[in-house]
Amino acid sequence: MTAELEPRVHVDLAREADVAARLAALDRAAHAYLEETTKPNTRRAYEDDWRAWLAFCTELQVPADHGSVGTLIAFVNWLYGNGASPSTVERRLAGVSVAFRDAGHPLDRDVVRAARKAMTVEADKLARVNERRGRGKAPAITVAQLRAICQACPDTLAGARDRAALLLGFALAARRSEIASLLVGDITEVEEGLVVRVRYGKRGAREVAVPYGSHPVTCPVRAWRAWLAASGIEEGPAFRWIDRHDNLRDSGLSGDAIGDLVTRAAKRAGLDGRTAHGLRSGLATEARRAGHDAVSIAEQGGWSPTSRDLFGYMQIVDRWTDNAAAGIGL
Repeated sequence: MTAELEPRVHVDLAREADVAARLAALDRAAHAYLEETTKPNTRRAYEDDWRAWLAFCTELQVPADHGSVGTLIAFVNWLYGNGASPSTVERRLAGVSVAFRDAGHPLDRDVVRAARKAMTVEADKLARVNERRGRGKAPAITVAQLRAICQACPDTLAGARDRAALLLGFALAARRSEIASLLVGDITEVEEGLVVRVRYGKRGAREVAVPYGSHPVTCPVRAWRAWLAASGIEEGPAFRWIDRHDNLRDSGLSGDAIGDLVTRAAKRAGLDGRTAHGLRSGLATEARRAGHDAVSIAEQGGWSPTSRDLFGYMQIVDRWTDNAAAGIGL
């Protein structure tokens, strides 16, 4: 009987080895694909997070491949002890979790849950003693501020570009990388305004309708037309480098350059500390103030309808418009 079963055992073992080899090859291909398609900024952030983990492991003399509840909570406390802000600790923890997952050793959910609890406890301690860390959230840019920023743009080619980038960025609730990646062909003029295809959002591509503005200074459709007429561009990057002599170059702007453009334009209007993210949060808060619901705002800016960030932007408005202390006869 044993002799009869033995060939089948060999066949099954060989088949299992072949399947295991093919599955391992698919896993390697998947990791390579994810590495290739991860955005450079995200990749750099993960690398920074892993360097922080390695520094922690070196200082405490623990192995870097040991992601236990003890090491993760100690990592959280180590970060706070070194002056990290709650947002930095949250990002570091997420980056380390990704690194363990990509190495084929995902952290146990209970371990991550415990580390996040420790992170919240330490953040609460900072809040109780009123200790603020980090730069905090960039202030949202309001429509009134956006109008002042656009009015302060010079009457030059660069000024026309800046107005178009600012107003489209605001209307799309776009990230700076999304503004930078726009091509002329992504923006189609229709009777109602513009239809813009944002090809590289965090949640995938989206098609956004941008209507005419009610004020000529802050109308994104008019600003886009003016930029096309002034620049003469017909294809390629929508927003491009312009040298100090106001000469147009062929190369498109990077996300960092868009960020500098917004900060510089706001400073001209006397609004220091504004960043490109203020365009994104500004659309969310102003749209909420105008009575739009979470779904329509999420679709415009490419948020998940349950996004915590989006909820935070809307809460800035809702705490006044839906305030339990209002209208009760105080």
